[in-house]
Formats: sequence, structure tokens, C-alpha cells
Amino acid sequence: MRGVFREWFLSNDAGWDPRSYERYFGTPLGAAFRDREERVIFEFVGNLMRPRHSVLEVGCGTGNYTVPLARRCAEITAVDSSPEMRGYLRERLIRERVTGVEIRPGRLPDDLGALRGFDGVLSVGVLNYVEDLAASLRSLAAPLKPGGWIVFTVPLRSVEGGIYAAAELANRRRIYPRTFKEVSALTGRAGLKILESAAAGLTRSGLTLVVAAVERAGAPGAS
Repeated sequence: MRGVFREWFLSNDAGWDPRSYERYFGTPLGAAFRDREERVIFEFVGNLMRPRHSVLEVGCGTGNYTVPLARRCAEITAVDSSPEMRGYLRERLIRERVTGVEIRPGRLPDDLGALRGFDGVLSVGVLNYVEDLAASLRSLAAPLKPGGWIVFTVPLRSVEGGIYAAAELANRRRIYPRTFKEVSALTGRAGLKILESAAAGLTRSGLTLVVAAVERAGAPGAS
């Protein structure tokens, strides 16, 4: 019975409709959450990213972060497991005349290929759907240069996080909320040192945890 239930969920690279995704974030609820999350992410990235940096974005989606960051750094490699999302982003980059972005397929935790040598990694929303957080964090840390930075989000085990996980069942998606203590421990095991973190959401408890960390030279899992 458990196996049948697991098969009912969509795979992480299937069933994504970029335009429906963007329509949701155009609603009052979606726009309010995106605004709060963006404030934290852009603050963290702004503290770490330099114009000369090369950035790997894992889970680029429709390009909500790809486009503005591409205008602030040297180059971005944008990875997404969904062909529909990659196609939408290609069209958007042409429409908005954004250059310096390479789009590639990829999936966490073990399908980023031989990508290496990045100053920074950004991953927003992807770890929501990943059961093996430890392996995924190691995969995200592997492409970093020594001392490189990473900003990522994880759904929180909070009231908002629980509502979000329940709502995603209607979309046949499984969400994996975490506690800060759990995320902190696994981040350290991935060879990363947390610089700052903050909850983002519509209430004080937050829906997602935004984490900014740097590669810790010599640590297990460090590149």
C-alpha cells in the first residue's frame, strides 16, 4: 500500500506548468509570500555576490531569480529538471534580452553532472521536494570554489509549513518540512558554514528557512 501511495506522487521533473506557476504568484497570497521571500534572498545574495562571480542556480524555474541576478554577475548556469520550465526561461531570456545565462537539465541530489568552479550557488524551492536533504546539500556544495557561497531555502516544520505541505497534496507533490536544528546539522556535514538564516512567510513562524552559507575549507564534503 505504501508503494502505491508513493507512486501516486508526481516525479519532481514532471507536471510543471510555468504559466500556472506564475499565475499563482500573481495572486494576492502568492505575491505576498514571494515578496517576503525575495527580500531575504536578495539581501543574503547581495551580501555575498560580486559582479565578477559565476553563479550556479539549481531549480531556476521561470527565472524569477535568474533574470535579475544575470544582470548583476558575470555569468549564470541555470539548471532545472523540468523541460517546460527550461523552455519558458529560454523564451523569457530572449524576450527580456538577458545574456550570460546557460540553461541545462539537472536534478538533485545526484544529477548535476561535472559542474564545478562556481563562486556561488542559489537554490530556491528545490529542496522542498527532496527527501534526502543531506545528499542534496552535498551535491549543491560540490560545484563551489574554495570559500564559495550558497543560498538555499528549505520548508520549515511550522504552522505555515504544515499548511503548505497539506496544500501540495492536491498537486500530487510531497513536501519535506525541516527544523532549523536539522538543517543546521546537515549543512555542517555538507562542508558548509552557516553565515545567516531567516524565516520567510506570512507569519512569524515562517513557511521557508532561507540559509546563507560558505564552503568550509578542509571540511568533509568540501570541494
